[in-house]
Amino acid sequence: MPRPKRTLTIFRSKYFPDNDEDSLITNDDDNNDDYGSPVTKRIRKQMMEKVSVTKSNKCGNQSAKKKTKKPSVKKHESKKNVKKIDDDDDDDDDDDDDDWEEVEEAKIFDPDDYQPELPAKIQISLDSSSNTKTKKNIDPIQAAIRQRINRIRKENQLTKHKCCILFAINRLQYLNSLIQDPMTQALALSMNYLMPDTKLSLEKYIGAFIAKFTRNFTISILENHDYSIDVQQEIIHSFDRLSIDYYLILKLIIIAMLRLTNHMIRLCYLFDPLPIKPSNLLGDKPKSKSTNNNNDDDEIDARKNFIGLKFSIMEIIVGFHRIYDNPRKLAEKFPTKPTYILAIDNRDNIVEVTARYAKDWMSNSMQKRRINKDDDGCWLEETLNLFNSNHRYSSKYKHADHIEFEQIIAQIELPKKMAEYKNHPLFVLTKDLLKFQAIYPGDAPPLGFFRDQPVYSRNCVYTLKSRETWLREARTVRMNEQPYKMVQSRFKWKTTTAFGEKPEKEMIGVYGEWQTIPYEPPIAKNGIVPRNGYGNVDLYKQCMLPIGTVHLQLAGLLRIANKLNIDCSPAIVGFDGNRNSSHPIIDGYVVCEEYKDILIDAWNEDQHIQCVKENEKREKRIIDNWKRLIRGLIIKRNLKIKYGH
Repeated sequence: MPRPKRTLTIFRSKYFPDNDEDSLITNDDDNNDDYGSPVTKRIRKQMMEKVSVTKSNKCGNQSAKKKTKKPSVKKHESKKNVKKIDDDDDDDDDDDDDDWEEVEEAKIFDPDDYQPELPAKIQISLDSSSNTKTKKNIDPIQAAIRQRINRIRKENQLTKHKCCILFAINRLQYLNSLIQDPMTQALALSMNYLMPDTKLSLEKYIGAFIAKFTRNFTISILENHDYSIDVQQEIIHSFDRLSIDYYLILKLIIIAMLRLTNHMIRLCYLFDPLPIKPSNLLGDKPKSKSTNNNNDDDEIDARKNFIGLKFSIMEIIVGFHRIYDNPRKLAEKFPTKPTYILAIDNRDNIVEVTARYAKDWMSNSMQKRRINKDDDGCWLEETLNLFNSNHRYSSKYKHADHIEFEQIIAQIELPKKMAEYKNHPLFVLTKDLLKFQAIYPGDAPPLGFFRDQPVYSRNCVYTLKSRETWLREARTVRMNEQPYKMVQSRFKWKTTTAFGEKPEKEMIGVYGEWQTIPYEPPIAKNGIVPRNGYGNVDLYKQCMLPIGTVHLQLAGLLRIANKLNIDCSPAIVGFDGNRNSSHPIIDGYVVCEEYKDILIDAWNEDQHIQCVKENEKREKRIIDNWKRLIRGLIIKRNLKIKYGH
């Protein structure tokens, strides 16, 4: 059989030059030539070498074009043309020339010729969230524990501070009782010859008495005071020997003798209590061990100053005329700045007279040492009122003191430094107002100006609160009242935020006290307790109790009321905040008044049943324990009998 003829063709490609003698020769009849023949392998090898050389040349040409910045050209991709071997090379050259096309010259950016057109106003906005400093490596559990410990320590320190004030009041009452003692009064009356003529004026009367007193008594004050002396016995010995060795005895004897003239004589008592702010608060970084030692030393020094025997003061009051030996200058002799000065009169009425002696009264340093409004501002005044037996008698003197203290405050000048205005008890700048504070009325006249900023009186600063907060103080906002100020909420977040945006807190309106009215409790009808929107009763104060209902603080009363089909609602008395969240505090239940006796009897019966059940469980547990113990002893005895030898 004759062998078939082979037809050879050439694939013209852009990777191979036209004048190459070793063109790629393929076989149209694939079945007649083996893929692994030597001829095919040689052709494939030549093709791969030419492709690699062509690619490297092309890359070099492109880099050279970029360096010389020649005008860019665009080349159309050539299609694979299949031609026979006898085609001319001239036709191939013409085809290559047609494949190139001239384009416009590319614009090259030159920084030297760049002249942008700037607008009249330029606004630059920066992302503040990226610049905020965030605390790193803070464990939220440790932070919550540290916050709780610091809160407890602050409360304990405030309690210690109040206890020091109560101890000082007790000490003052004790010293006044020694002056009013019948024995002391009798001894003072025996020295009546020292009293000058009553026709003299008050100043001359006191001067003449002091002159006679110093001539008849030998005053030799001891430097080292013995705090363990018996004060009453020392007073008796001083009258007997006509010699005085202690400052305290000197003042008590003088006051006892001057009170015989029916003059209002006050014994003032200076004391330095423990500081309000604790020094052992936990921070992010641990403190050195020396801090604790300093704290102990501070407590010891505070106890020494707390005695205050050497720094007692005497005030003489006749009607509304007072005699003071330059009280501000007298206060400069004190070892520490006075924080509290209490005074007690002939009838055991106690008042505070710190404003008369303290040079830094109504200053920031003074307010930091005392109980302020944030802690419990009215505590001291309420406590002193408890010790005033005769309010009518002390009211006129208290009113006179109030007028004098107001005059002292009126003489205080405006601070001369910007930092002194912050938290100042008398003056305030608008920039120092807190989030929930505002000036009312809005057209309040300023007291002056500091660096072109108006200075307002602290009496014009009011605390604004939301509707819910005013409700907790038994007040409601009037109808159609507009918020006096809009602030960011501390707990509420906006629900409608775009995807990817940072959530923002909701804006709420706050109101002043002048925009509210006292809360009017609802009325219970048909045995139904009026509730709020959450099914509870707002009972933040007893005046908020709905009319016709009672508040029963009995545990488990709701379960009993549900069994008897009696309406009963939990009473919310407050909220407890913890880690940016708050939960209600429930104390007792509110029921209608007609069901009070029924529920109390049912609750007592239920408590009796629960007590019986608890006793039965306890007895059963005791019997089971004894059975287990006896069974173990029997097993132990049997084992000892069987294996004891």
